[in-house]
Amino acid sequence: MPPAQPRAMQSASASRNAASDSTLGSSGPTEPQTPAGDLPAPIYGPSLPFLPNANLVGPVLDDFDFERHTAVPEGIARFGLPLGVRIQRNVDIERYNDESISTTVDVWTTPTPRPPYLDVGPPLRVSYCYSGGEIEELANSQSLCDSMGPFPPSLIRQITASRVKGKREAELVRQVEKEKEREADNSIRNKLLGTMEMLNPVKRVFREAKEIVIPTIYLLNIHNRLIPPLHFFTNNKIELVHTSPQTIHTKFVQPYGIEEQSGEKVQLLDLGKMVSLWGNDDNHECLSPL
Repeated sequence: MPPAQPRAMQSASASRNAASDSTLGSSGPTEPQTPAGDLPAPIYGPSLPFLPNANLVGPVLDDFDFERHTAVPEGIARFGLPLGVRIQRNVDIERYNDESISTTVDVWTTPTPRPPYLDVGPPLRVSYCYSGGEIEELANSQSLCDSMGPFPPSLIRQITASRVKGKREAELVRQVEKEKEREADNSIRNKLLGTMEMLNPVKRVFREAKEIVIPTIYLLNIHNRLIPPLHFFTNNKIELVHTSPQTIHTKFVQPYGIEEQSGEKVQLLDLGKMVSLWGNDDNHECLSPL
């Protein structure tokens, strides 16, 4: 053992050590006292904390690129993974990203000066993509959706958009078909109306036109309450009766108002056979020009 030092020398050594400690203590940084009940006071100098998510020494300043840190990265195409696996992984990825974005926005909206220990959310993770055929298949099959759920919010939005697009396209097709039907109806209606138009009318000069003579058999029919259809009175039909009487179907009937015992008969148009031959007024084709 070393020889014991005299008491005087021990006292002097203790005095020098105390002075040395006092000198070192005065030259180093002093930590501010934390008031009772408040948050820890910021640490300044070389002891400021490093924020791993923001990748800088705190605090986070206003020039930090918050928008870039909250931008969701583009998805990656890993179609070799089954659809169900990608869906379930994306559920966890989007939940993780939502929590990270929420943390970053909280720091973003914190007024400056921010506490040096306040870090933004962790870097966002990359999700998996879906093909257009997969989205369309899910949009068209509710049972498939039920078997593969739950879905992440982004996939729900894509399925909803696909369904809305499908409804719009179906409605557009329906409107096109309806418009075609309307045009067809208008074409038929115009055709019906067109039968009343004289495409090649005969020019008739007043006082030079031929005198129209109503056939006697027409007058007999009218007198006996057997009125011929209106289109029987066109010029063509009247001329046909005058020039080709052999083509006209007639029959002998008892005159109107004459007793049956008299045995008197009159020759009239056989309207049943004539209507079969020339048509009735109910047929639009019979309403032709004169």
